Amino acid sequence: MKKKTILLFLRIVVSAILIGYFLLMLSNQQGSLTDAFKKIFEAFSSASLRYLIPASLLHLVGFALISLRWKFMLRAQDIQASFGQLFLYYFMAAFFNTFLPSTIGGDTLRVIESKKLTGKTTTSLMVVIMERITGLAALITIALTALIIKTLRGDNENTGIWFLFAVLILMGVVGMALAHPGIAPKVLKFLNKILPKKVGHLLNESYQAISIYFHRPFELMSALLISLIFQLNMIIYYYLIARALGQNPDTIDFMIKVPVMIVLLMTVPAINGLGIRTASFKQLMNFPPAFALSGELIDLGMRVGYGILGGLVFLVYRRPDHQKE
Repeated sequence: MKKKTILLFLRIVVSAILIGYFLLMLSNQQGSLTDAFKKIFEAFSSASLRYLIPASLLHLVGFALISLRWKFMLRAQDIQASFGQLFLYYFMAAFFNTFLPSTIGGDTLRVIESKKLTGKTTTSLMVVIMERITGLAALITIALTALIIKTLRGDNENTGIWFLFAVLILMGVVGMALAHPGIAPKVLKFLNKILPKKVGHLLNESYQAISIYFHRPFELMSALLISLIFQLNMIIYYYLIARALGQNPDTIDFMIKVPVMIVLLMTVPAINGLGIRTASFKQLMNFPPAFALSGELIDLGMRVGYGILGGLVFLVYRRPDHQKE
C-alpha cells in the first residue's frame, strides 16, 4: 500500500511540475498568469472543428482495431470471443484508464474479464502484455521507417532518436530470444533452481502462455498488422489535433515524434500522461506553449468524454448480472 501511495505521489509531482513549468513559461511570455490562461483559451477556442470531429471519431476506430487485435491474441490461445463483447470491454476500459491515476487500470479490467474466457489469470495477463508488445513493435516499425526516409532526405539531426530506438530494438531482440522455445526452457530450468517455488511456477505459466504465439504465427502476425494500423491511427489522431490548432507539422517528422511521445506516455510516471503530452507537443513538435497546453486539453477532453461513455457502458453491462443474482 505504501509503494502505491509513493508511486501516486510521484505521478502527481511529475504532472504538476510539467504543467507548472509550461504555464510559467507562457506566463513569462505573456506578462502574467492571467494573460497566459487567456492565451490558452484563445488557442483552445479557435481550434477547428473541421479537424476535431474526425479526430474524435478515430477513438472509435482505435477501439475497434484493438478489439480485433485482442480477438486474434485470444484465438491463439484457442479462446473464441465475440468482437462485440471485446469492443464493450475496451469501451469500459476507457473509463478506468481515464479516471484512475494510472493508464493500466483498463488493462486490469481486461485481465479480469478475459479470465472468464481463459480460466487463468496468468494467461489473461500474458495476452494483455503480448498486445502491448505488438503495439510497441508497431511503433518502432513506423518510427524507424520514417527515420530512414528522413535520413535519406539529408536530415541528420536525429542521433538521439536513433539511439532510443536502437535500445528498444535491442531489448526486443533479447526478449524474443529469451522467450524462444529453443532457449526459454533452459533459462527457466536454471531460474527454477535459484528462485522460490511460487515464482518459478509463475514464470513457467507465463512462458506457456507466451510460447503459444511462436506456434501460431498467423494470429501473431495478424495482431502485429492490426497494431501497425492502430498506431498509424494514433499518429493521424494527433496530426488532426495539430492541424486543428493551426499547426502544420512535417508528416514524416510527425511519424517519428508521435511514437516517441507514446513511448514516453507508457514509461514516464504521470497522472494519465498529464504533462507528458504538453512536453512532447512543445519540445518534440515545437508547438508554441499555449498551443501545446491546448493540445493537452483537447486530448484530455476527448478521453474524458469517451471515459464517461465507457462508465455508462460499464453500468449498463453489469446490470443484467446483478439482476440474475
